[in-house]
Amino acid sequence: MFRTKALKPALLTACLLSSLLLASALPALAAPPAELGKLNQALSPAWEQHLRQNLMREKFGVAITAKELGKNSYKLEIPERLLRDTVFDITLTYAGAQTQLTGRVYSAKEKELLTAAAKQAFGAGVQVQVETFPYAEIGLDYAVTTQTASDLYVKPVAEAGDNLATQVRLGTPLEILEYSADKKFALVRIVDDGYIAWIHRGQILETEEGAFKAWKDNRQVLVMRNLESPRELYFGTRLKMLSKTPTQVTAALPDGSQVKLASADIALSQSPPQSPNIPAVLKTAMQYLPKAPQGGGAYLWGGTYGKTLDCSGFMQTIFRVNHVYLPRDADQQKDFTQRVGNTLAQLDELKPGDLVFFSGNRKYPTHVGMYIGQGRIIHSSPKGAYSGIKINTLLGGGDYDRYLQGLYFGGGRVTRSL
Repeated sequence: MFRTKALKPALLTACLLSSLLLASALPALAAPPAELGKLNQALSPAWEQHLRQNLMREKFGVAITAKELGKNSYKLEIPERLLRDTVFDITLTYAGAQTQLTGRVYSAKEKELLTAAAKQAFGAGVQVQVETFPYAEIGLDYAVTTQTASDLYVKPVAEAGDNLATQVRLGTPLEILEYSADKKFALVRIVDDGYIAWIHRGQILETEEGAFKAWKDNRQVLVMRNLESPRELYFGTRLKMLSKTPTQVTAALPDGSQVKLASADIALSQSPPQSPNIPAVLKTAMQYLPKAPQGGGAYLWGGTYGKTLDCSGFMQTIFRVNHVYLPRDADQQKDFTQRVGNTLAQLDELKPGDLVFFSGNRKYPTHVGMYIGQGRIIHSSPKGAYSGIKINTLLGGGDYDRYLQGLYFGGGRVTRSL
């Protein structure tokens, strides 16, 4: 099986159900009240529009479904893949003449949309007792990662493989959304790309909002190569600036300690550019080829740092060090970009630096690479002559090239940063 970074296997069932309305909700239980259909009709389009605008992507496929919990009680759900992007934990209950919605969503705008849709569906008397971030049950609502690099998981258990959702570098700012039952893990939202996953609490410094913002808003020191001294730091790590001289900078670490870094090893982080510096991105990508400075690694599902990257993690990394942030997964990246080169017959529309997508199911991308010109792409893949970063062609070539051509799913041009 062509294992590439896109939706985790645990999310595939929800993806197939994303277009169903309440009348076909699974599992098949007693038919929900007609008002739930009205809620879906009122809320889904508004929620879709909100996510498109807020997360800068083309589509999401929002549909509200209902799972019966008991008499007069329903769990409202959105497609599980959307839980990478937002919070939706809502229960609907009927108590006599009273209808009540309780639970959590992520933002005040989402609560506003839910409240308006509930009033349309159930009448003005409906009670909406829904929390928004930050949540009352969380002590300190913010965190910064404290390890050189940290793994984040689909489920709150420290197991890699398909459970590895993504990885982050030292100093990554997080919002804490939930604790696991054993309190060992936190469900967090990565501020840089909005991705939601579980991290072990031993790898984060939980903090209050003021200290969090002081760190998040002052990470101007961008590490431009893997360092072993004076401290181990990965290419793409961002640290808080304290001072600089012509030959070095002094940066703060999340624990308050300091590190002095040679000016040749860092760049000063910029505000998102008006448009990506594509020649610089292409130059960075080439550093990951087997004999180049960042090369010699292998493909890793969920990998985003060092020399072990998955396909969309590779795209994130090479844009990240050039001051452009992309969404995490291949399907998210496709919906973030401007559509170009939709078919192999339209390859002449592609420019170097465009993302190119591939799909084994023809429904959403299961792989992503970057077009580098003359029909060639650079990407991270476990298949082919070796595992890791490689160059292939969309025109002729060998067996693996033709395999990729059979999966081609269109191109996308990066025109902005998150």
